Amino acid sequence: MDSLHTLAPSDEELLSVAYDEGILPEEKRVHLEQCELCQQRLASYIRINSRLLSKLYRSACPGGVELNYYCLGLVAEEERVSIASHLLDCPACADDVSEIRRQQTNFETAPPAAFSLRTAGRRLFATLVVKQAQPVIRDMDPSKEWPRQYRAEAIDLSLHLSRSVNGEPMLLGIITSADPTTTVESLEGAVVDLYSARGPLFAESEDALGSEESAAPLLSTRVDDVGNILLEPVPVGNYVMFVRLPDLEVVIEGLNID
Repeated sequence: MDSLHTLAPSDEELLSVAYDEGILPEEKRVHLEQCELCQQRLASYIRINSRLLSKLYRSACPGGVELNYYCLGLVAEEERVSIASHLLDCPACADDVSEIRRQQTNFETAPPAAFSLRTAGRRLFATLVVKQAQPVIRDMDPSKEWPRQYRAEAIDLSLHLSRSVNGEPMLLGIITSADPTTTVESLEGAVVDLYSARGPLFAESEDALGSEESAAPLLSTRVDDVGNILLEPVPVGNYVMFVRLPDLEVVIEGLNID
């Protein structure tokens, strides 16, 4: 390996090509086409990648039975939150859930249950759920860690901070309910507004909150058919989110994007 040509691709570059995640610079691509040794190295990485995919692909994903129970609202709260968070990062499972819910809809013989949260007609301020198993170090501020889990009585909201293809911050979320009578269909289409907060004194009174709400939101979207929320691009700043469910409004404060 020490005798490789100076234009020979590095191991990292060949791995990127093997994973279909990168393109070699022109001079290294030409070298690869002419160098039998580098072609053998690339072929080896491709074989290793294929073996890993065959053994590990979706090994961390919930099983089909678990996803079906999740869609029916028959899993425990901790497992429901865990699956909801996983769906944000796994397009394959998100597609499976969409298909399961479509199939369930085809077999429904009764109209979906009406939205019947005990808190209907009220404004709820969500609280940040701190994972007890998370290691805590000096000066750690849980409100700045991502992903975050918020709860407002029966409503759970998982929020992830990610980046779009062009590098701009975006907020990904998924909303679920612990109330078995609250269907995904009753949450679909709910308006989600993101407002710029003026500072830590923003929500000390209902009057301050009302004045902020009267302004136009910075970003607005709707909950989709599987409970997903997408807001982009989100500039650096401090924000408050309103999730406007039927006869219910959930407020999430302290969304700091830095």
